[in-house]
Amino acid sequence: MIDTKILEAAVLDLRNILRDGLVATDIWERSAGLSLAGFNQQPVAVALFTRITIELETSLADSNFPPLSRFYLLDMEGNHTVAVLNHGPILQGMLVDNKRANLGILISVAIPRMIETVARARPR
Repeated sequence: MIDTKILEAAVLDLRNILRDGLVATDIWERSAGLSLAGFNQQPVAVALFTRITIELETSLADSNFPPLSRFYLLDMEGNHTVAVLNHGPILQGMLVDNKRANLGILISVAIPRMIETVARARPR
């Protein structure tokens, strides 16, 4: 069983790191699309990024590329970036406002901390 209290604490930590630059985040169970924790949660985005991640993983395998590792980023119009974190059976999406959050902090601090914390929340 996933420890959702750890996930909720991780979301709070993420909000403290990125401050008003974090527009939304969801942490969800990949196979069912069940949201486990989040801020300004986006159920349609959960479904979309689950499909994109599955397609990306399949396409990488079909192309004999190395598999997806920890995360991927999408640069979007309107000064926004989406980060999708691959926690195995759990996925996480973050929508970040680039004018309000430093992408260096996102990549070097926020993402590694989320990966570490979500790993602690997962059963061993």
